Amino acid sequence: MKNVLLLVTKDDVGGAQKYVRDLADNLDKSRFRAKILTGGKGGVRFLSNRFLPHFLFANDILAALEMFFIFRRERPDILHLNSSKAGVIGALAAWLYKISHLTSNISRVKVIFTAHGWVFNPDNNLSELRRQFYILAHKLAALFQSNIINVSEYDRQLALRERIATSEKLVTIRNGINHQIDFLDKTLARKELIKKLPHPTSHIPPQGVWVGSIGRLVAEKDYITLIEASKEVPVANFFIIGSGPLKKLLDKKIKIAGLQDRFFIVEGLAPAASYLKAFDLFVLSSVKEGLPYTLLEAMAAALPVVVTRVGGMSELVEGRGLVMPPREPSELARAINHFLANPNEAVESARRGNDFLKNNLTLDKAIALTEKIYLA
Repeated sequence: MKNVLLLVTKDDVGGAQKYVRDLADNLDKSRFRAKILTGGKGGVRFLSNRFLPHFLFANDILAALEMFFIFRRERPDILHLNSSKAGVIGALAAWLYKISHLTSNISRVKVIFTAHGWVFNPDNNLSELRRQFYILAHKLAALFQSNIINVSEYDRQLALRERIATSEKLVTIRNGINHQIDFLDKTLARKELIKKLPHPTSHIPPQGVWVGSIGRLVAEKDYITLIEASKEVPVANFFIIGSGPLKKLLDKKIKIAGLQDRFFIVEGLAPAASYLKAFDLFVLSSVKEGLPYTLLEAMAAALPVVVTRVGGMSELVEGRGLVMPPREPSELARAINHFLANPNEAVESARRGNDFLKNNLTLDKAIALTEKIYLA
């Protein structure tokens, strides 16, 4: 029985957190004993995404030391790091842990890192200096990592291009989901979403056109572009299901654009995927992604999808939806209008996407490939 310690930077709701939970719940219980460790008050107190160069990275150094002592207590056989900060700081802590036990089996602990979309993705809104800093940090961390799992081939090729690690160390294992999602039917899902609006509105026609997205309200999702695009799609109501630090900013953008009557943000819905069939079309306007679970869930709901050419999304959607350049509201609007004007094409693309998902992106397949890495 191998002890697996799964470390993720934050304990909130997101793709990396779902990935970690899926692994913990579905690894072969006869071979692996899994435990989750997160940054924050309940886990590694000093582990966070804060960027504090003016304090000589004091919080990161404290986080590494804190993790070192946690590793000594938990004695993992496999340490699986998730998200950028945990990947870098966790690798340092793992190195300290291993060299402190050079004469024992502990020195053989396997360190795995999953990149849920590289932070130095050129589409991310970073200065070149900061981008190069992150590349250097991940190159150094890779020296102490046994394998690096990329959730898309795009991410693997990006890591190779930036020489993060050797091709032998970099592997691609796409995210997978359990396709048996308990979707509400369209009529009920729409009724429930209207009830959840901050100010329930009776004028929204239940038979109208609904375009939706699911995601955290953060800069990486670039919902400002979706708001701008919606101005060029006057026939549709738009919905974002999610919460996050940019809620007030997005509300302000919606108000300035005069879209309060047809662009809505719905918070506090879990699981959000249950409401997907309320939409006629699913859109992701992101500037940074790995392989988002919300896209897989939309494909499971057999929705036509429009995404930006970011991360691994085009690997799933090309030929099964529409892929547009990021930060281009008019292009995003053009794709949405195209599907709305060509419903037969939209339905056929959704069918192809659903078939691809069922054949290639199952949770069982993702778990089996990850276990193979653990045991290699």
